[in-house]
Amino acid sequence: MKNLNKLHALIALAFMTLFVISCDFEGITDDVDIQISNNILKQEALISVLDIVNPESIEGANKLTVELIGNDADKFVTNSGENISNLKVIDGNISLAVNPNFSNSEDLKVLLKIKGENFLTTTIPVIIGANDTLVTKSINIVNKLNTVEGVDFLETTKTLSNNSINENYIITTPKTKATTNTEITIESGTVFQDANGNNISGANLKSEIAHFSLDTPEAIASFPGGLTPLSVIDETGEETEDIAFITAGFTSIDMFVDGKEVKNFSKPISVSIEIPNNYINPETGNNISEGDLIPIWSYGEDGQWGFHKTGTVTMNTSGNYNIVFTTTHLSWYNLDYYYRGCNYSRKLTVSIPKTPSLSDNFNNLSYDLVYAHNGQVIANRDIQISKTKDNSNGYYRTPNQNLKIKLYSGSRYDSNRVLLYTSDTFDGCSNNTINIDGSTFSNSIPPKPDVRNINIQFQAKCGDKVLNPFLYLYRQESYTYYGRTYAYWRYVGYTYAGKGYIYNAHIGVSQKYKVYFGGNSYEYDYTFNSDNIIIGDFEAPGDLCNRLF
Repeated sequence: MKNLNKLHALIALAFMTLFVISCDFEGITDDVDIQISNNILKQEALISVLDIVNPESIEGANKLTVELIGNDADKFVTNSGENISNLKVIDGNISLAVNPNFSNSEDLKVLLKIKGENFLTTTIPVIIGANDTLVTKSINIVNKLNTVEGVDFLETTKTLSNNSINENYIITTPKTKATTNTEITIESGTVFQDANGNNISGANLKSEIAHFSLDTPEAIASFPGGLTPLSVIDETGEETEDIAFITAGFTSIDMFVDGKEVKNFSKPISVSIEIPNNYINPETGNNISEGDLIPIWSYGEDGQWGFHKTGTVTMNTSGNYNIVFTTTHLSWYNLDYYYRGCNYSRKLTVSIPKTPSLSDNFNNLSYDLVYAHNGQVIANRDIQISKTKDNSNGYYRTPNQNLKIKLYSGSRYDSNRVLLYTSDTFDGCSNNTINIDGSTFSNSIPPKPDVRNINIQFQAKCGDKVLNPFLYLYRQESYTYYGRTYAYWRYVGYTYAGKGYIYNAHIGVSQKYKVYFGGNSYEYDYTFNSDNIIIGDFEAPGDLCNRLF
């Protein structure tokens, strides 16, 4: 009975959303059951932001902020139907929806810019197609105080004389977590300027440099904006969409004079970004060498990648390959070969048909989409393998390159996951489906606890009025990263029209669940002892009914 009451309460949290966006109920008759639902938003996006090493650092509603950028930004609302200016990031989760006035009319594109104290600003492009109902995406954010493996962050302070430096000033990232580095040289006499070119007066220069190596998938996954931007400004000055990057290195550079942001310099500064000596040039298929050319891209305040110049690979005094270039303005800088992506309407599907030989009913797996020539991770997703059910998901707008799928046991965030399968090479724009035969590796999947998908049926009423809340459910999940276990909130199911569906619940184990709505979160512990729960008619809380009617 105690668990049943808790489940009633969890569902009741969803009922609260009915009050927030309910229509005018005047004139409702009382002689029949009236179906009341909050499902007026037909297209939604759930975005998860994760600090892999410090997930607790983004818990709550005031750790991160989000801004929508782009021509379609005003076509979105919060998941409670409010103006998008009220959008919040809670526990790293963002829930937004398409304004019903624009739903299903056209593909909508928007860039989410996410900021927070002690975090590197990052962006994530979101596309909701005209036929999409739910889009889910995830992105890593870098904590300056404790970065993921493969990313070094350095903060330095330099005393100024007459608002400039009186000697050459060299800043080099330390190679603590990355095997490559960034080096910046500022010439003596350089004056620091704001975005409008005005000289900045001050006594101290603070520099913040983040160097992203290619050492780990986590470092590559933390690149702000990812490797598939909505568009770029190419070398001809034209905006080009459907682009995919193959990166050779990335650096983020921020400077401040007594708290005032530096954007320009009176003299060009020099930036050197090292490249792994074993990096494969995708243009030639050979190891990188001196004289190779790599495009350099800079990032604008509007979230737009733009062509900066072409860099030439040289060898530095440490015997490492690098690209050295000059600039008079600060930005993120990325060394990237780029290629056209496939048309957005075309989807690459990864399919694992039902596998009767599986020892469990299902297992949780994950896979990486990688470039075939160097194994660089483009994106990754979780997927299930089941004894009785076909499973599939995939990607829109994959790069027009030779690709592979690498399938692992465990979550994509788990550093201990085990490689189970690698696909043959396929063309990103020609292959529509990658079918994976689970019987070839099912015996290699590590055993798991009793985990099941939960079906719930319920009918909640306020007198003769039936409530049908529609909401997405989250659960606190855990993963292991370099020997430590971390927790985060993850989308795991929904309630709709008197039914609920929750993925991968641990049977007999108390787990924490949440719903997010209208800038708030509601949490409950619950233990499922069965995978099929039927709740008869029950009355919603009286105070809620009074507020609704």
